[in-house]
Amino acid sequence: MIPEMKVIHQLSVNEIFEVTSSTQSDLKAWTANGEYLISKYLAPSSKDRATEFQLSIKNPSALHASLANDCNRFAQAAIESMWSVGKVNNLPKSTGWAAVKMYYSAFFAAHALLRLYGRSCTQFEKAHMDKVFQIASATQMDGGISSIEHGFYFSSALNGEIRFKKLKDSHSDTWVEFSKLLIWLIDNIPNTTGLGAHKSNALTFMADIKKTIHKSGATKGNWLSQTRNKFNYQHSHGVWYPYKGASHNQEIVLRNAEWLKDPTSFNLDITNGDIAVLYGVSNAILALMYQLMKFGYERSGKISVPLTNGTFRLVNQILAA
Repeated sequence: MIPEMKVIHQLSVNEIFEVTSSTQSDLKAWTANGEYLISKYLAPSSKDRATEFQLSIKNPSALHASLANDCNRFAQAAIESMWSVGKVNNLPKSTGWAAVKMYYSAFFAAHALLRLYGRSCTQFEKAHMDKVFQIASATQMDGGISSIEHGFYFSSALNGEIRFKKLKDSHSDTWVEFSKLLIWLIDNIPNTTGLGAHKSNALTFMADIKKTIHKSGATKGNWLSQTRNKFNYQHSHGVWYPYKGASHNQEIVLRNAEWLKDPTSFNLDITNGDIAVLYGVSNAILALMYQLMKFGYERSGKISVPLTNGTFRLVNQILAA
């Protein structure tokens, strides 16, 4: 484990690695279970409905278990997406689906990383929001509104409370929140314990990822999503037959085990071609996720039931192949 990962890990929610319960509850199930109180009066944002609310957590361990399960689910999807990248024997220059998989690997890894720091982007159905509103009404905290809108929400847990705010786009808004997480880490890494050089390297790495996801004027940090749309829907970048205009080295792009390396070892130079940048940053984000989870898991004595039965069972299966 490189020391920079130990620095970045210090700011994560350690309790996520200490879940010994076999519950499979996720954040949506936690919301439906109602183990909270409304800590702030609801207020309408549109059409007499709320799109923001704040909860006081009654049972922190249940919330940590739900975050651990969500983190585990996204981590598995991120690793499997990258591991399924590979050469098509009869089409050795084909990198179309590989590029799509690299994008989704980074996207799922970003979701997992958000959970490690008590944050989440989650799609809630009407039944979930109705439960929150039911508790608000029963405790006279509904503010006279008619309901809480269901949909895609960002949440952040801190100091015994968790705040929710409705978002619009499941991809671009997830990258917005991931960019905000990077900014928060950059702001707080100087307050961690460690050698100055290790902190400096960690800050540089976080800043490089942030710069990359904001490449080409992507103000929301959704350059990866914008680029995915181009080669997925416009068939650009020469990743599809007959591969016209391809500027990347398919032999490098099709490697699927690079994420097991040091996260800081990837080339994040934004002047490289888009597919090369996609390859570098998707592997860097996945490697960051894996190394932080691996360190937290081992530091806690490998007691996490979700991670033992999920992410690290998957990794062991991959490494044994």
